[in-house]
Amino acid sequence: MFNFSSAESKRINRALEFIGTKEVELKPLLAKVLLVKTENYIDECEQLDAYFARLGLEDGSARLAFNTSADGMHKILVNKEAIVDLSYIYSVVSQIVHLGNLDQFNREYGNIYRMEADQAIADYYYEFLLWSRFQAMKIATRAHALISWHEVNGDEPPQDGKYQFSQVDFPVEPVGDCLYQLVQAGGIGAWREGFWELLGEMASYFGRLAFYQQEANPAAIDARFPAEPIDETIGLENALLLYGALQVSRDYVSWKEMRENIRRSVVAMQDFGKQKFEQKGA
Repeated sequence: MFNFSSAESKRINRALEFIGTKEVELKPLLAKVLLVKTENYIDECEQLDAYFARLGLEDGSARLAFNTSADGMHKILVNKEAIVDLSYIYSVVSQIVHLGNLDQFNREYGNIYRMEADQAIADYYYEFLLWSRFQAMKIATRAHALISWHEVNGDEPPQDGKYQFSQVDFPVEPVGDCLYQLVQAGGIGAWREGFWELLGEMASYFGRLAFYQQEANPAAIDARFPAEPIDETIGLENALLLYGALQVSRDYVSWKEMRENIRRSVVAMQDFGKQKFEQKGA
């Protein structure tokens, strides 16, 4: 770790303890990761772009440079300006989870940076990216919630083993923004691009919800869940099928078992949405 305080480093190491061993194979990875908190995030990200293409898993707070070489070093940049209170726990854990997922996929299917579109479709790469976004947010939410709990209540876990949390806010605005942009798309090309942006934001949103519920029922815990706009744009039942398929994909092995179901839900949403869009333009 570079440029992290001793307290931040301690919290990060504690947060990594809340990642299940079946979720990410941490031990062989962590020795090959450079974790850097930087004040020049945008500039350093641009420098990485020359060597490591963006994979669709980046955000404004952290950036992973995934090295496909078996002995190569990986790098995670954390944006100092985006760190507020304990938010860096989300950033670091999410990218560590992505790293573990990418490592497994890369070992099985080959260099992801050289993957042609046909191969990516055949190997369910795009469904894999959605699952990784979901899984990363679910695990990062867990780590952040438990670290926050221990900050208030001390190092020992609750005696009954059950953590209790106060009211939780689920940021649904990115999903709402994508739904709006989809409705306003100027053509089918723009619609298709916006559709995949929406899927990515939905995967992250559902991942945050999944830490708090076992069934695909967002409205039960989030009063702001945009059920009606989703239903009008891509079909609510289709979206909930995606959530359900992602929920039961608890690790890489179970993702492979569910990837066809994930694809079916994506295709159903795409067909529903394209038909609605074409009817609107007719």
